[in-house]
Amino acid sequence: MLLAVAIVVLGLASSAKNSKLTGKIVAYDMMKHASKATSGGQNQEVVILETGGQKAKYVKVMFSSFGTTQIDEKYFDGTVPLSVDVFRDHNCDEDSPTLVTEVSLQRMGGTYLLTDAFKTAPPKIKSLDCYVAIYKKK
Repeated sequence: MLLAVAIVVLGLASSAKNSKLTGKIVAYDMMKHASKATSGGQNQEVVILETGGQKAKYVKVMFSSFGTTQIDEKYFDGTVPLSVDVFRDHNCDEDSPTLVTEVSLQRMGGTYLLTDAFKTAPPKIKSLDCYVAIYKKK
């Protein structure tokens, strides 16, 4: 199954127009961030970026790799801009994401934890265009 997903992602990456996004992490999927498999499994990280773009101020970016770290921890306080090569994926667009200031067992799944920089004034987001990060070996 992972092989099929990788083939689809690579196929989309090669046929889709790639672009670069830069922005600060507003929030992240706490479940994906906290549950990283250390052996053999592919891990994901999903974040919401605040971009300076005219079209979409907030976007969802999905990262996947076999390592346990997809994004350097320095970006998770929401003050340092993150730049990433991406391609657009309409399949993971999201309407009315739930943003929270703290994690609770009742609201853990399907929510995004706001970073420290955005906890004082949580943004209201009606919809998120989704992008998939293009993995590059270091």
